[in-house]
Amino acid sequence: MHIPTLTRLTECWWLGYSLSLIFPLTLLGFLATGPHTFPTVLLYGMPMLLVILLDRYGPAEPRIVPGHAPTWFFDGILYGLSLLQILNVLALGWLVSRLTWATPADITLSLIHLLLIRLMAGPNACCAAICPAHELIHRRKPWQRRLGRLLLTTVCYDHFHVSHKQAHHAHLGGAGDPSTATRGERFDDFFRRSIRDQWRQAWQNRPHRVVQGLAVELGWVLLQWLCFGPLAALVFLNQAYHGVRVLEAVNYFQHYGLLRDQYGLSARAWRNDSAISLFLFIGLTRHADHHLRPAIPYPQLRTLEQGPCMGRGYLWTAMLVLRRDQQFRNEAEQVLLP
Repeated sequence: MHIPTLTRLTECWWLGYSLSLIFPLTLLGFLATGPHTFPTVLLYGMPMLLVILLDRYGPAEPRIVPGHAPTWFFDGILYGLSLLQILNVLALGWLVSRLTWATPADITLSLIHLLLIRLMAGPNACCAAICPAHELIHRRKPWQRRLGRLLLTTVCYDHFHVSHKQAHHAHLGGAGDPSTATRGERFDDFFRRSIRDQWRQAWQNRPHRVVQGLAVELGWVLLQWLCFGPLAALVFLNQAYHGVRVLEAVNYFQHYGLLRDQYGLSARAWRNDSAISLFLFIGLTRHADHHLRPAIPYPQLRTLEQGPCMGRGYLWTAMLVLRRDQQFRNEAEQVLLP
């Protein structure tokens, strides 16, 4: 008698996209209710650690969201993530302004808080700000693209909305694409090259938009400084930097070695079927289909058979690239064709 209920739950597997709310909700809870006592402060890192482990050892999910699934749910995820990112940026400054530095015990506890912000805010900025921003800047409605740009300004990366479409999508795997890593290229070398060339290409294509973005980004920094103090402004910039580092680590392994002159466009991106990554990065793992159909909303993206396959989830692989990129390259070389 319970089989029909179980079947309905199985058919609603797409509710797993709610997992994308875990990082921003955990971070908001940490920021809005702090400062915390020791060891309570350490407990806020547990959900993120658990998700990372699930991303390494969790199941695969190749299914496509059924057509009867409500579109409002998936759009609601995007707008919920957008709201949570704005709240987290404000709560970040509020918590930093409340840290105390009077005694050695105060200093130690405050440094632990800053360390937790460092470890939590960067991955959250990528998953809960840059990923929905990436989805929104590809949408057709102008106000959705503006919302995507606003999210990008919270990580000081607004120019990405120009370089991503004008360079990466237009020249995927070619000489004009700054976001495809060549075989054997170290991540730090790729990071510097990608950052530099994306800035250059954005300025060459849309200089007025780059100036607009810089003005809003400066506004965020000044808001933190004037409302919460200079340390809050520095912490805001730090979370932006590490969020961009995670993004570029994803860019690094998504297209690693898949150059147009070697593979054509048959292999647009590495395949990754991790269910946790699919939900956490709101469909970004189906990146090959995104390049094939960039305007298609994330729940409609498909898993494609072309391209080499990754053995780990996105978040786990990003952590590997950031810390031991040589190991990633060694493993990737074993998969790529000679």
